[in-house]
Amino acid sequence: MYLHNFTSEPTSESELAERPRSLTSDFVFVSQYASVDFIANSCAHVLNAANQLLERSAYSWTHLSAESLPGGNGPICGPDQTLVLIGGTDQAWTPDPEQLRILRSAIRSAMRVCVVGSAVFVPLTAGVLGTKRLAVHSAFQTGVSEMNCSIELHPGATCHNKSLSSATGPAAAMRMMVELVGSRDGDVAAMALSRDLGLSDGEAPCGTGEHLRFQRMSQGDQVIQEALQMMEDHLEDTLSVAQIAEIIGVSPRKLERSFGDRLGRSP
Repeated sequence: MYLHNFTSEPTSESELAERPRSLTSDFVFVSQYASVDFIANSCAHVLNAANQLLERSAYSWTHLSAESLPGGNGPICGPDQTLVLIGGTDQAWTPDPEQLRILRSAIRSAMRVCVVGSAVFVPLTAGVLGTKRLAVHSAFQTGVSEMNCSIELHPGATCHNKSLSSATGPAAAMRMMVELVGSRDGDVAAMALSRDLGLSDGEAPCGTGEHLRFQRMSQGDQVIQEALQMMEDHLEDTLSVAQIAEIIGVSPRKLERSFGDRLGRSP
């Protein structure tokens, strides 16, 4: 299992186009117990909102309970999936021996592992943590440090390091999922998704799925992005290609050529 690191810091569309895709679009959620199912449902809601925003079925997921994990020989999560362990914030998640066997196998098999709240104790107990930096809820920081004194406690609510992502609690779990989507589909998608979910007050750079798709396809081309924003701002008084080109300071020929090369269509 090998994954490139990524951070939640904004990156340009061109950088994203060059970045190797090391994240999956298929998620397996495992809840510690029934009372934290709402966190898994919130994470799934983020993925569903991403599908609507992207206007395609980009993300899929399944939801299991740790109290009734299938006991077959195969892992519950494959190498083309992301495993998300959902724990609460009231008590540490200490799996029984059978749960630990199943979850250890799933962690080893998954492309990426995400832990929320008390789920941070599962890979620690299983001995397959795979990272030295974690976002840990304040209630568990002492316990995590006692189990592994070399762990660096990340000060933020979410952390992405090597093959493991972590979130301190329910609200941070949604933010973590938005960041995962952003790492796959770009910062434009993440900002629009965060706005639509009410997770941020900032303005997203576009308001429609079609506009979002073209922004991503432009791969950071400044001419196209400025032209797209100009079109979005003048939906009610449509501008000609020549007018748009004049406003953004390029020739109509260059504008036409940029759209044709990147988007496969004319402005």
